Amino acid sequence: MSDISVTTVQAAVLLGTICFADSNTEAEALYYAVANRLAQILDLAHRPTTNETERQVNLRIWWTLYMIDIWCSTGLHLHRQMQSTHMVQLPADEVVFLGLEPRASSRPTTSGIWAQMADLAHIWADIYELNQSVIRETKDPHELEEAVETLLKRLEMWSAVLPLSLRKTRSNLDYYASVGLGSAFAALHLGYHYYTEVLCYQFLADGASSANPDYAERCKEHAKHFCDLLYLCLEIPNSECLYVMVGHMLVVSSTVYIHTLMFSDLEDEIAIARRRLKKNFQILMRLQSFWVKLDVSLSRLQAFHNACKISAEHSFGMDKWMLCFLHEHGVAVPERYPPTQIMAVTDSASPELTLQDWYSQTFSGG
Repeated sequence: MSDISVTTVQAAVLLGTICFADSNTEAEALYYAVANRLAQILDLAHRPTTNETERQVNLRIWWTLYMIDIWCSTGLHLHRQMQSTHMVQLPADEVVFLGLEPRASSRPTTSGIWAQMADLAHIWADIYELNQSVIRETKDPHELEEAVETLLKRLEMWSAVLPLSLRKTRSNLDYYASVGLGSAFAALHLGYHYYTEVLCYQFLADGASSANPDYAERCKEHAKHFCDLLYLCLEIPNSECLYVMVGHMLVVSSTVYIHTLMFSDLEDEIAIARRRLKKNFQILMRLQSFWVKLDVSLSRLQAFHNACKISAEHSFGMDKWMLCFLHEHGVAVPERYPPTQIMAVTDSASPELTLQDWYSQTFSGG
């Protein structure tokens, strides 16, 4: 680590990512913090270079660190290190970048997937801040709706002004898959749907949804879009999204379908929710075969299941526990209720019910 260089920054990011996949959260945070500090020491975003290829590499590293800082900090409930971004140029389009000659001098003018991910990351950070503020202070319902509406409009505007080449269409997905960028393109849109879902999630709670049912429906709609895209990617070569964070996002999306099972009176909706939960669980099991980290995601689903058994109507409200469940993916979620309450419900219903058993019982009706 005494070598202050771009290579050392890259090595620290790689080591942090390995620790993340292995659920070694303290080492993950340490390596990412080192990478951030080294990038700041080097002034990587503005570092003089001899050619455009080198400059674009530096920009991509810097924006990677910015997005990692948001996800790692929220995931582990730590303070962020990289705040200011308004003076940093976004990286070039990926296809253009991959086609740059080693000593290229002309500057590309088009931005691509990575640049759009960075724009979305700004909004994601603000969604986390809003959800934090909800549990820190009692917000007036009108004030909360105004804040949610502002963020929804930012998300919708982001989607509306996307270049045609980056919009969520089958032809675009096929194209990016053909150039080896299918999973990156899909990740961009999975993020958009997931962020919208989390922003509106608290309105699934009993009482909150009656204040503005549109927000609860938005949450369900984007959970559907998230799953639709994930399922489609599994069918297209070079588009499968098998990275670790998909597990966390899929667990949260699955709880939206659990909400449908618990509260919907429509048989068609319930049948669809059962099928999707079954498919989601199969995907989670597949991801678990690749990543140790998925044990944490699945334990979160078990904790959510236990909470629903005790109080279904209060399981979707925004509080400290829910903030941890939605955002703090790097830590294990504690049980929402005391173990004695969970044991009492479990003993009276189905002793020693495992998560997989619970899924099997859930699907037996559809």
